[in-house]
Amino acid sequence: MVIRLAVRRFFCGNPDCAAVTFAEQVEGPTSRRARRTPPLARMLTGIALALAGRAGERLAALLDLTAGRSSLLRLVMTLPDRQAGTVTALGVDDFAFRRGRDYGTILVNAETSEPVDLLRDRGADTFADWLKKHPGTELICRDRAGAYADGARQGAPDAIQVADRWHLNHNLAGHVEKTAARHHGCLEEPAPEPEPEQAADRVAPDLQQAAALAAARRAGDSALAVRTRQRHEQVQALHAQGKGIKPIMRETGLAKETVRRFYRAASADELMAKIRDGRPSLLDDHKPYLHQRWNEGCTSVRQLHAELTERGYHGSYGTISSYLQPFRQAGAAPPAVPGPPKARELLRPRPQARPRRRHQRTDLALELRNRRG
Repeated sequence: MVIRLAVRRFFCGNPDCAAVTFAEQVEGPTSRRARRTPPLARMLTGIALALAGRAGERLAALLDLTAGRSSLLRLVMTLPDRQAGTVTALGVDDFAFRRGRDYGTILVNAETSEPVDLLRDRGADTFADWLKKHPGTELICRDRAGAYADGARQGAPDAIQVADRWHLNHNLAGHVEKTAARHHGCLEEPAPEPEPEQAADRVAPDLQQAAALAAARRAGDSALAVRTRQRHEQVQALHAQGKGIKPIMRETGLAKETVRRFYRAASADELMAKIRDGRPSLLDDHKPYLHQRWNEGCTSVRQLHAELTERGYHGSYGTISSYLQPFRQAGAAPPAVPGPPKARELLRPRPQARPRRRHQRTDLALELRNRRG
């Protein structure tokens, strides 16, 4: 479609004027200094908000709308910022601009689950200044960070501070998982007693236990385990000198929560329980078949990897090779006995319908408001 418009053009006779000509604007189809019509700009803006740059560029090309990915992102950046207004129930948490180095603060409306604002750091003064500029907050939902607690007391002293449900569940699950990892060895089933006629013969070694011990040795010698032991020794040495958590944090450059964990741990074994337990492996579901094929005489890792791949295994060749190494060294077939479940598998909840968090937060805010009022 081609639209032809007849518009008037005015010339300025003042030689000192920076604008030489003035073009008449047609309300609706045109806008000042625009290279697109307002309807086309609205269409591209909607595509950019839904799909962002590259994906939006591909969809726009299918709709015969010429626009590059950078142009779509510029349309999004030119949109006016939404005004925060009065937020009665405010959620606050930190996020990483660059993990381990640069952090900021995100503020969320706890009743609508919509982001409200982003703060450049996670300091108490910054959070307090924001609360003073945006009065009316009655409920602050936060984690256990001391900076946010101080900022809330300074910026909104009358607001009620409550613990974040997610952080409470996360911390509880973390401690339970560590406890389960420490007692993971108690779940191993006892080895079966040999038959009377086989008692005189040489009993084959329990290669399943050998595989578990080999995996534990690999986890104990991993880079994460070595770093954990070194950091624990460093923090405990500074602790023996009478230094507190904050001085140690400044001297080592570690995060406060990291220093606190190493500071309170009596030994490195408490911190390495989850490391030794390990995460669920992609090979766990295929171990019975792997043991069966090994018992049948197939000891080629390449062939076993090909067979497991056909059965749906998505892991690497090295994972199978490392797992079979103790069997190869013992020179005997391993028993096809499944090992004890991982700590995370023990704590995995049953699938169920998740409640709507928005309604829960709204009910919590209304209940606290009614108690105050």
